[in-house]
Order: sequence, then C-alpha cells, then structure tokens
Amino acid sequence: MTRPSVRDPARRPWPARLGGALLASGLGAVAKATRRRPIHARGRTWRATLCVDAPVEHLGVPLFADRGVHPCTARLSRAVGTPPGWWDVGGLALRLPGAGSRGADADLLFATTGTGRVSRHLLRPVRETAGRPLTTLLPTRAGGRSFVLLARPLGEQFEIGIGIEGGAWHAVGLLRLDDEVADRALRFDPVVRPLAGTHAPGWVAAVREPAYRWARRLGRP
Repeated sequence: MTRPSVRDPARRPWPARLGGALLASGLGAVAKATRRRPIHARGRTWRATLCVDAPVEHLGVPLFADRGVHPCTARLSRAVGTPPGWWDVGGLALRLPGAGSRGADADLLFATTGTGRVSRHLLRPVRETAGRPLTTLLPTRAGGRSFVLLARPLGEQFEIGIGIEGGAWHAVGLLRLDDEVADRALRFDPVVRPLAGTHAPGWVAAVREPAYRWARRLGRP
C-alpha cells in the first residue's frame, strides 16, 4: 500500500489545519479592514548581499553547499507596526534571485526569537528590529533532516547560521545591507518560493499556507 504524502492537504494533521484556518481568518480580517498587509505593512528595504563562506555541503541545499556571493533584496519591518522604540516582533525578509527550484526566486522570512533549542521557535517582542537575533521560527527539511536558519545582528550586517535537528548553530556566512531603496511592495512567501532542496513539513505548510493565501487575496488594494 502506498503511504499517503504529508504534503497532501487532506492528509495533514487536523490540529495544524485548524491552526492555519484560524490564523488565516485573523490575518484576512485585518487585511480586509485596512486594505493593506495585515502584518509587516511598513518597513525598510535594501539591496543586499549574502556571502556564504563556510558551506554546509551535506545538507543538500544548493545555496549553502558552496562558497559564493549572492545579491538579494532584504526588508526589515515590525509585525504590528508600532512606533520605533515600542515593543513589537521584528522581521527580516529576503528575496534571493535564482535560489529556488529550477532557477526561480526563493524567499526567507525571519522573526525575532530566542536562540535556544526551544526558544528559537518562540516569538520575542523587541524594541529594535535589528537589535536581537532572528530565526526562521518554523523548521524546514532538506536531506531528510530538519533545520532552522538564524540571522544574528552584527552592526550593519547579519551573521547567517544553520541549526540542524535543534542542534548548535553553525555560521555559514554574512548578510550585508548595501544600499537602502524605497520600500517595495514585495510579498514574501517561503511556502510558494522555497529554497531549492528544501520543503516544509506537512504541519508547517498546513499552518502557513492558508494564512499567506488569504492575506494576499484580501490585502490587495
């Protein structure tokens, strides 16, 4: 008998599907009322460069398999949009041209969290978006293993690290913010534009996918 795929929406765990539906409803309602993004509506955008200088060859993710310099777009924002200095969840979004499957673009989303084995999966309100570590929060999979990415602020740049199976962080390179540009109305979506060699676990897709889909639809002008 063929084992059902966890990527099939009908086979995803019902608690995850319920969580995704509830999150989608909340974000969709905000988007419909405000006619803008329900979260991270305002931010600052840069032309940036990701320099990979300590590859992780065995992970099976082409972006991190070799040394290289990768031009990209970076956006820093605050989840709720509180005034500077107020508590909010910070966010960092990356658009990496050509880093997705078959040469497509790939998106990465980071949020301020802790850095421990458990706290890397827990949102952490901060006063300054770029003042605390950020992670990709929910795990993704590559080569049969689960991993999370870290962006640790270092002045005008970020150290990028990988934590595999909840283990210690391995620094793979630096993200440098080069030139600030006018904030662009990009919609970052790591479910639609994943890194080549990766896929989200079924329960992660079940939580994220409905929320992103309805936020996009209802947030359009």
